[in-house]
Parts: sequence; structure tokens; C-alpha cells
Amino acid sequence: MVAISVSNMAVLQQVKDFLDVRMVLLGLFFLLVLRWLISRPKNLPPGPWGFPVLGSIPAIAWAMCRGLEPHHLFEEYAAKYGPVFCLNIFNKRVVVLNEYALVKEAFQHPQLSDRPKNVITEVTKTEGVVFSSGEVWMELRRFCLTVLRSFGVGKTSFEEQIGIEAEELMKEMAAFKGEPFNPKPLLGNAVANVICSVIFGKRYAYTDREFAHLLDLLSRNLKLAGGGGITLIFPSMRHLPFFPTSELFLNLKVSRSFIKNIIDSHRKTFDADNLKDFTDAFLMEIRHNQARNTGRGHPEDGKPKTSKYSHLSERNIVGTISNLFAAGSETTATTLQWCILYMMLHPDVQTRVQAEIDDVVGRYRLPRMADVPELNFTRAVIWEVQRLANIVPLGVPHCAASDIILRGFLIPKGSVLMSNFWKMSRDPKVWPDPEQFIPERFLNVKGEATRAEELIPFSIGRRSCIGEHLAKMELFLFFSFFVHQFTFKKPDDSPPLSLSLKGRGGVTRSPLPFDTCAVLRA
Repeated sequence: MVAISVSNMAVLQQVKDFLDVRMVLLGLFFLLVLRWLISRPKNLPPGPWGFPVLGSIPAIAWAMCRGLEPHHLFEEYAAKYGPVFCLNIFNKRVVVLNEYALVKEAFQHPQLSDRPKNVITEVTKTEGVVFSSGEVWMELRRFCLTVLRSFGVGKTSFEEQIGIEAEELMKEMAAFKGEPFNPKPLLGNAVANVICSVIFGKRYAYTDREFAHLLDLLSRNLKLAGGGGITLIFPSMRHLPFFPTSELFLNLKVSRSFIKNIIDSHRKTFDADNLKDFTDAFLMEIRHNQARNTGRGHPEDGKPKTSKYSHLSERNIVGTISNLFAAGSETTATTLQWCILYMMLHPDVQTRVQAEIDDVVGRYRLPRMADVPELNFTRAVIWEVQRLANIVPLGVPHCAASDIILRGFLIPKGSVLMSNFWKMSRDPKVWPDPEQFIPERFLNVKGEATRAEELIPFSIGRRSCIGEHLAKMELFLFFSFFVHQFTFKKPDDSPPLSLSLKGRGGVTRSPLPFDTCAVLRA
């Protein structure tokens, strides 16, 4: 009996200990909830309820299980809460903007031009023009724009460089002799070569396996980063079981090594009197800053020189060049993929574009930038592809540098701002029949191409895309060259093209893999 009593007492003690632990945990949970409710600022934009600590992560995860991307979920929230709403992701407050006028107002505000901290900067120990903030960003942006222009980027004179690469690409396409091929790798290599000619002073052969691998890593990283770079700007997400931490970090390491090796080779051949490319120009500014900081000039310079760009350093050269390479490669190549896909889906539109180019240009030369004013329908088709494909559906996130009032709502310092370009490009008030491919929506009654101001594929405001002018030139020349020389057709027995329209999520939205037949025109 004594043994039984002792046993019963031990069990009771275990139960008591378990209940005590449970009460402590329950108490801590309610304290966290209370703290979260008390610390929530007043006058925030409306938005969905979220779990303490996790915030809206469960809702986003559930939406993705249903086959939705974050921009789809945010579109649903916009319909319920209005054009600006607020949610929490872990310990970060996220404000989502879903209306053109709102994005225009916000992104022109100097206090809403910062970038949130991100995993890439933390892991690589570098910062570039895309992810930096404040004075560093302003100086890097000014330097990039100045140097790129000095090498002809965005100017009509750069047309020849793009044209040469477009002709090389068409040779690769013609080699398939009308047989099916996947256009993605060829487009990626060609577009990347344009920006590489400026930042590295060289192009890469379509047979270069190392370069092809680098482009594959870039595409993969943009997918792993998630919509709006959500997995990059919320560092806590790396600890979740489904976050591909090791793969992303390994890819970043390989990509950084590739860029760093190119920079190191430029150091060995550097000639201050003969700056060959963007990398040389950046190295020159670093040398000037080092000379100023030490008070000594370099032997070939004679004496210290003053740089207008005092923030250019070893810390941001790899990041900036990586940013320019990625931005100048992926987005334009992806848009051209969508162009080919929509031409196969709408052969009548393709025929009309070809007829317009033949009428304006003829069959004995290729289109030029001087032809742009007369190629109205061709431009309208490119704009409609940009609208409907919407390759950066959540843009690149901004961060509030201080408390700001926007449309009567408080945007607290440190808040992440996302622009739901997906919702804006499908607003029926702006775009009738928004899901339909209708290039004519960009033509006025005279048949002249007129771009609506609500079409902002390169974003808007202080942090709009640095390479916008280059990208516009590339899109026109590559696309017009293609349809002038080829007719794109769906291969026999290939999967329905509508499957590719679903797109593949990430920072950029690319079509699911497809093959095309590029048939030479007579």
C-alpha cells in the first residue's frame, strides 16, 4: 500500500509540474499578445489580422498551398481593405500600395526611398545600388547613371551594339531551321551580353557553359527570393523549414565569386588613361578615395585626386556590379520570352506587326530606332505584353526612413512598402477587359501609339529602374528584329501554350518553360 501511495504521489506531482509549465507558457503567450496589441501604433492603414510574432506568414503559406502567389493574396486584401493596407510579417510591418496614384505619391517622397535590410547584403558583406539607402544610394545611383551614359547606354549611338547582339541571336535561332527550341537560354545570353559589354567590356559566347550556369543561378535565386523578395527582406524566414537557405547562399557565393574574379582581372590590366568599361571607372573612383584617405597619390597619378563619389569603395563595387548585371539581364530577357509566347498565342497580332514593319522598313534592312515613331502597333504590342505579363508583380520593396503620413494613414519608420503592380495592371477602371490581350488599348483614334501613364513596368519615382532607357531600346530592337525575320509558331504535339501563361513566381514572373519554332520569313 505504501508503494502504491508513493507511486500515485509521483504521478500527481508530474501532472502538477506539467500543468505549471503549461500555465507559464499560456501566460507568456497572452503577455506577447497584450504587448503586441499595446505597441501597435494608432491610425495605421487597415489590414488583415495576423498571429503574434508570425503575423501573416500562415495566411501567405496557405495561399501558396492553394496555388496563389503573394500578389494574388494582396489583390484579395486590396478588394477588402482598400488601395492601401497593412500587415505584419514576423517583426516587420508591411504596407502594400495597390493604386497608381498612391504609388506615384509615395515613391516620390524622399523619406520613402530607403531599402529594407536584406539577406544578400548581410551574407555577402557588400551593398550595391539596388539595396543601399541614404547618401550611399544617392551617390551610387548618380555615379551609375553618369558612367553608363558616358559609355552610350540609353543613347541612340548605343543602337549598333544592341543590333550586333540581336543579329548574333538570330543566327542562333536560324540554326534550328524551324525545329522546336527553348528560347530562354538564348535570350538570356543575348540580353546579358549587352550589359556585359558595358560593365565588363566583353561578351560571352552562347556555348560558354560557365556563363550559362551563372545565368541559371541568377534565375533560380530570383525564384527562391519569392514575390517582392519576401524571403530576402525578412531574415527570420531563413529559419523556417521550407526556406532554401543553403541553396540560396551557395548560389550567391558562386555568383559573387564570378563577379569578383572579373573585377580582379580588371585590377591587373587597369590603365587610368584608358578606362574601357564601367568596372574600370569604378576602380578609378576607389583609387581616388584611397589616395585621399591616405594623403598619398598613386605613382601613375602623381598626387591625390578628389573624387565626387566619396562613398564608392571596395564594400560596394561587387554589390553594384552584381546589381547592374542582374537587373540588366533577367528582366529584359524575361519580357522577350513573354513577347514570343504572346506572338504564338495571337498569330493574327504577329501578322499585323510583321505587316507594319514591312510597310515602314521593307524587307531589305532591319528596323532602327529612327523607325520608332512610325511603328505604332509594334510599340502597342510591347506595352501590352509588359502590362499583362507584369514581370515584377510586387516591385522592389521600399522602406520608410521616418514616420510619414500617407493618405491620412501613419506609415511608421522602418515599415516595408510594397507596390502591387499586379493589381494595378489589372484594374478594370483603367484597363477594360484587363485579362485580355488587346494592344489596341494603346492606340488613339488616329492609330498613334499612346502609352498610358498608369503603365509603369520600370516603377516610378526616385528609385525607378536605372536601366529603363536601355531596356526600352533593347525591347524594341530585339522584338522588331525577331518578327521581321521570323514567324514564331507553336511546335506540333507540344503542351498547350495556355499552361505557360500561369507563370513562375519569384521576384520576377517568368512564363513556364515552352518551346517555339522560329520559321524564317521569305
